Amino acid sequence: MLALPFAPTTTHVHSHPTVFKLGAPAALLATSLWATSLWALSAPSAYSARVYDQNGVSIDLYGKVQAAYVDEYTYEDLSGSSSPEDSLYSSMRLGLGLRSPITTGLDGIALAEWDTSRKANSNGDNEGTLDHTRYMFVGLDAYQYGTLIAGRGDGAYYTVVGATDIFNIMESKASDYFLVGEQRPAQIMYALHGMSWDLKLSYQFDSAHAGDGYMPVDVHQAYGAAVSTKFGENITFAYGLDYTKFDFDGSNDDIARAESFFVPSFIVDGYTPAQAQAKARNEHVGAKVDYGVALSYGVMGQGLYAALVVGATKYDYISHHLYTVDTAVSYTTSDFLAGLTVSAGYGLKSYDEELLISDLTLGISYSFNAAFKLFAEAQFDLDGNAAYFYGQEMVRELKYNEDKFALGAEFNF
Repeated sequence: MLALPFAPTTTHVHSHPTVFKLGAPAALLATSLWATSLWALSAPSAYSARVYDQNGVSIDLYGKVQAAYVDEYTYEDLSGSSSPEDSLYSSMRLGLGLRSPITTGLDGIALAEWDTSRKANSNGDNEGTLDHTRYMFVGLDAYQYGTLIAGRGDGAYYTVVGATDIFNIMESKASDYFLVGEQRPAQIMYALHGMSWDLKLSYQFDSAHAGDGYMPVDVHQAYGAAVSTKFGENITFAYGLDYTKFDFDGSNDDIARAESFFVPSFIVDGYTPAQAQAKARNEHVGAKVDYGVALSYGVMGQGLYAALVVGATKYDYISHHLYTVDTAVSYTTSDFLAGLTVSAGYGLKSYDEELLISDLTLGISYSFNAAFKLFAEAQFDLDGNAAYFYGQEMVRELKYNEDKFALGAEFNF
């Protein structure tokens, strides 16, 4: 069974929901790119359409359509355009998976996936516009020798932080890793499985617009690594790290905006606003390191699933670490009301004993079959103070410390 790096090996992740068949029926290619992704066995997109299959070359089509009634903050998170009140947001995702045998034990593989982007059009919305590339890579699957791909995909550290990424729409804000974006462009990614151990490595080349515009600092280069292993049938342990080196090239306006991102954190460290501005300008924060561990139990969508992620982030020239704790628990019924899933999660982030983020997320969904489901989710801010470290402007951009909700329907194919 093939899947490609780097989702957790035990969970269906909301931002990586697609699983599609490539080659033999037993060979599943998931967007997580990981050959031992047990969550792939229960993902709803397993009924993708084989649109081409000749001479060993196969092409599969998959996707989803979603519509949700959401609050103004969730609407802006999803669409990138503002809404003064609650509204209905619809979106679509579409992907193609390709596989072709090269020789015995070696296949060529590729994946292209698009969805409705966060870039609003001239009408103030982007519904129906598939202009955001989530995945775009090509590579080689050498089976027991691993999978090597190049293009846009998940960094290796997602293996750790993705363990609690279980909701349909709501996202945990705990890990600082996501400020640089979920799927990363310009990457080389490698995954290897053997002797119950999984190894994932990723390298990112120079890339502008980190974090889809959230973080106003470009990436010069980044390295990621993660290892995971299973204890028995249900318990998975993972450890990983991600190193990101920033780039302060570009126009004067771009550099000034990048420098300003770090001014609030320098003020927290005891500098006056003027000193913080000078320090940010003269001593560019060159890099950050994220590292952490994940412990999970079970498989999402198959009875009880639970996960704990503990991590830390250290920026150059900033005095203390950011510490994060993220939890998730979910239960899917298999007899009475089969298809019902209830989920809960709590995430926190702190800096120098100040609680920046404290979010409780609750969700319930009902799958009528493998394709169609209804869901309801809510996220509650429990008195977090993200502006203490990030400043008011960035907190407004990221929609930190806000209550949110979503009521929706989803069709997977």
